[in-house]
Amino acid sequence: MRLFDSHAHLDMTRGGMDGVATLLDNAWAEGLVGILTIAGATKTGGYDDTFNIAENDSRIWVAAGIHPHSASRATPDALDSLRFVLDRDRVVALGEIGLDYYYNHSEPAVQRRAFISQLKMARDAKLPVVIHTRDADNDTIAILRDEGAQEIGGVIHCFSSDQKLAGAVLDMGFYLSFSGIVTFPGAIPVQEVAATAPEDRILAETDSPFLSPIPFRGKVNEPARVRCIVDKLAELRDVDPEEIGRITVENTARCFGISI
Repeated sequence: MRLFDSHAHLDMTRGGMDGVATLLDNAWAEGLVGILTIAGATKTGGYDDTFNIAENDSRIWVAAGIHPHSASRATPDALDSLRFVLDRDRVVALGEIGLDYYYNHSEPAVQRRAFISQLKMARDAKLPVVIHTRDADNDTIAILRDEGAQEIGGVIHCFSSDQKLAGAVLDMGFYLSFSGIVTFPGAIPVQEVAATAPEDRILAETDSPFLSPIPFRGKVNEPARVRCIVDKLAELRDVDPEEIGRITVENTARCFGISI
């Protein structure tokens, strides 16, 4: 089966580069043909660890951005640093960016300013965006519409909402990426969206090291477990898992403009 993890945080892997090597060996053995890893989510402007990983393997691509948790640190200098790395080899998206009103590590107004600034940057760079949204659906939809995000496209990563958000972003040409949440018994709204979303708009991700899917819930996650997400999507959509693997690989390549 061909698989693609459309969102992972390889720079958070335990054990340094040796730990990354083991994790990647597991992923390739499971059938992964690619991983999109996120730069800058753990440390604003801290992109080197991610690029050191990606530059050693052509199956790894990068998205770079300032996470909403760090929006208060989205200074002009930090935004300039981000703008600079967007030209680096292997960068195929700007993200993850967006709004998180659940944790509110940064004030909502500050989050909105950082979000808008980065959407404008993505338009200038002609890059799709990787969107993080939690408990902020209305503002996320409004900002995406106001900033003409349909012109650049991208993905709602770790989709955890309902049909309202799904319908709005699908209308703007966005993709929906499903994580381990879709395997949780209580995630009925997410499962309903996963079962009915257009097949040419669905991606699979681990968001590792977070959100391990069932039956690994509570353990440190890794890209190899994207197979569990694909299996659950196949169950929900009554489709063979290999077909979902093929579909999600092709959709990820199209979303980010990459060749696999």
